[in-house]
Amino acid sequence: MIKKLITYPIAYLMAIVVLYSVYDYFEHIGRSGSTFEEHPWYWLLFSISAVLSFVVVVLLLKKVFQKIFNQKKIVIEVTAFGIWLALYMTILGPLIDKLFWPFDDLYFSFRIAPFFIFLIGFFIIRIVINLIMRRNALYSK
Repeated sequence: MIKKLITYPIAYLMAIVVLYSVYDYFEHIGRSGSTFEEHPWYWLLFSISAVLSFVVVVLLLKKVFQKIFNQKKIVIEVTAFGIWLALYMTILGPLIDKLFWPFDDLYFSFRIAPFFIFLIGFFIIRIVINLIMRRNALYSK
């Protein structure tokens, strides 16, 4: 299964997200005197939930859009990521906050400029991953 998984460029993107989330988790709980340091298990639940929402929503939307449009293009992946990002900043993030972080409210706000910066960054990272894997730059498997 792992051998097949590494043939998918999006798997590398998901691995990058997971690795960054692990770093982010330890960076947060390493802050002396912070709420994160006092409650590492709650922050772990929050972090895992956020990453799982990313993986599930992006992969599910990607599959649905690829079936609907009968295309395998990075634009579909970027669209799925954009929808997740908008959902996360408006609905999923605050919901995960309420469920797994009862100590103080985390700040979630949808801003159009950072939204497009993240979309462009996602697009560029996916192209780079495809090029490293010697695939068509705009293809999404």
